[in-house]
Amino acid sequence: MASLAAFLAALTLAVAVAAWAGLAWLVLTVTPGRSLAILTAYVFAFVGITASVAFLFWLARRPRFDDGTLKSPAGYLGHSMLLAIIALFAMWLQALRTLTPIVVLLLVGLYAVLELAVLFGTRGSVELPVRR
Repeated sequence: MASLAAFLAALTLAVAVAAWAGLAWLVLTVTPGRSLAILTAYVFAFVGITASVAFLFWLARRPRFDDGTLKSPAGYLGHSMLLAIIALFAMWLQALRTLTPIVVLLLVGLYAVLELAVLFGTRGSVELPVRR
């Protein structure tokens, strides 16, 4: 199981690096006026933020099963996707010049409320008790 977790961690890191490399290539070589360039930049940024944050959370926490084997970093993808959506929304608001400190606080509060809703809404339903 540890080898599967290590493989998934390496895959998550590879996806993050590929997304950031794709975004860098896009910014350096493609003009913004080209069709679908902005959409492609947002897709690369979404995947890059999601995979990077999931890998960094997994690396910082190193979650383990009861028997000591590592858990997969895939468990953090949902949380990091929410963070990526809110971060890209903030970037879009900044591009429109409507991002203010109050809006930043509201977005941080929205993220905290949604994370707490997931935390308390899934308490007891995600992990079933194991009888031994």
